[in-house]
Amino acid sequence: MNHQKIKELISSYNDGELNQEQNKKVEKHLEDCPECRKELEEMRKFEEVMSQMELKKPPGEVWKRYWASVYNRLERRIGWILLSIGAMIILFFGGYKMIEGIIVDPSTPLLLKVGILTALGGIVVLLVSILREQIFVRKRERYKEVEK
Repeated sequence: MNHQKIKELISSYNDGELNQEQNKKVEKHLEDCPECRKELEEMRKFEEVMSQMELKKPPGEVWKRYWASVYNRLERRIGWILLSIGAMIILFFGGYKMIEGIIVDPSTPLLLKVGILTALGGIVVLLVSILREQIFVRKRERYKEVEK
């Protein structure tokens, strides 16, 4: 193999990605070529330095600002709205299936059907609202760590 081809393989050699035949050729070349030996040595030093580095973790204040930003608050609110709507749809559908016999019965007056469906909708909205409120309160309860 020529010098340029070996230079292209040095990184793969260092990472242990070459087959046995390529390894032997690179090692033979390294014995005779100080330039490639130096490049391999620099690569290994660089990897050693990089392995000792860590990404700096952002301080708590950065996270506070992040969560206080309008975008993140809006994102959370939209998530809660979508979750609430989804829960309401599921609960309403389940409730509808329970009373479907009454609703599809042609002898049941329309006003009664509307009243039943409206009441069912109200119950579902209130149930989801109460659940959301309880989650909100539990997350923000100031005295949960206090023992009696």
